[in-house]
Amino acid sequence: MQAQKLDMSPRILIWGYTGEEQEAFCAFLGEIGAPPAVSIPGNRGCLFVHEILFSDKESEKAFICDEKVVLFFNMEAQVVHKVMNEGKKRDLPRPIYAMVTRQNIEWTFDDLVEHLVKERNFITEKKRQRDKERVGGHS
Repeated sequence: MQAQKLDMSPRILIWGYTGEEQEAFCAFLGEIGAPPAVSIPGNRGCLFVHEILFSDKESEKAFICDEKVVLFFNMEAQVVHKVMNEGKKRDLPRPIYAMVTRQNIEWTFDDLVEHLVKERNFITEKKRQRDKERVGGHS
């Protein structure tokens, strides 16, 4: 039995974008020379990240989540930074950005999103507290 070769090509996966938002985001990616984004369908949101990347498998349960996520796979750091920095200057949704890592490739996508949301909320709260302390406020 021959081992199947995995497609390790750089990819950008997105979650939670409407058709119109995805079209605008892909146009933006084209303008800056990044690969086009591929949307993760709801029936694949409960799969392991490696299954989303390397298979056509579908889940029996749908993942329902309103968060917008951009997941970079095997992308050069300069491209990732360009997408994030240039994206802030555009009228585009503000997603949670993440890289596929050796660790999170083994997580289910829904668990990854849950972790990313907690991380974002923690950072947002810390920033809010720091800003409040700068202006002399107390809670």
